[in-house]
Amino acid sequence: MSETITSPNGTTSNGYTNETFPTEFAKKKLIKKQVSHAAIKKKAWLAGHLTTIVFGSIAIIFQALWLPNKYYISSISYRLTLIGAMVALAATFSHKFGLRSLPSTPTLMSHQNFQYLILSIVWCFTFKSVFKLLPFLLIAILHVSEEFKVDIVLKEQDFLASLIAYDELVLIVYLLLRTLLFRNTSGFQLTLFISFYWLRILYNKETGNLFRALIERLDGKVQGVKNPKVLKAWNKSKAYLKSKEATQH
Repeated sequence: MSETITSPNGTTSNGYTNETFPTEFAKKKLIKKQVSHAAIKKKAWLAGHLTTIVFGSIAIIFQALWLPNKYYISSISYRLTLIGAMVALAATFSHKFGLRSLPSTPTLMSHQNFQYLILSIVWCFTFKSVFKLLPFLLIAILHVSEEFKVDIVLKEQDFLASLIAYDELVLIVYLLLRTLLFRNTSGFQLTLFISFYWLRILYNKETGNLFRALIERLDGKVQGVKNPKVLKAWNKSKAYLKSKEATQH
């Protein structure tokens, strides 16, 4: 095997000096490719939504069919669904604002993603309900379908959005009933959810339209009530809602 001999003055036997040594013969350093923060957040977002879809489907099937909670499959799936939602929502918020430059508290509270993030944390430590999980599952399905262009789901986007809105109305009634029966922390959950729902009525067009349509339907029935006190309270409530909407728009 031949060797390359280097003379004291830095010249090799091939006639190259240290200054003119070809770069292709030089040792190459292996530099680890840096993964961008945006790519990491995107993977966390996708993983969170996929976790929500998989375990949310399992949890809802168990609860809807009244299957026994064998090996705590239903309970674990329920919690993992909400944890997946937390990861996806946190990744979304971090990508939009950055964790070090979050907006003011009122601005945060008006963002629907932040509201769902808070609710996912609260729901994780309170009683289980299909009505709590369904919005997170449907939102995850919509986002993943949009990411991978699943047309069969995207065509039903409006229907799924309406389903979420109606589910949340049912959840309000359910929490109200549990509050009247003094069940656990239902009163706190009801107050928190109604507060967020009111913000959505003011700032979210779809929720606002649904709520106004519901008020119009109820108005015809309430006006038929013969009790003057009920009518007075109802009319005051309508006037208050209209004044609040007028100040926000």
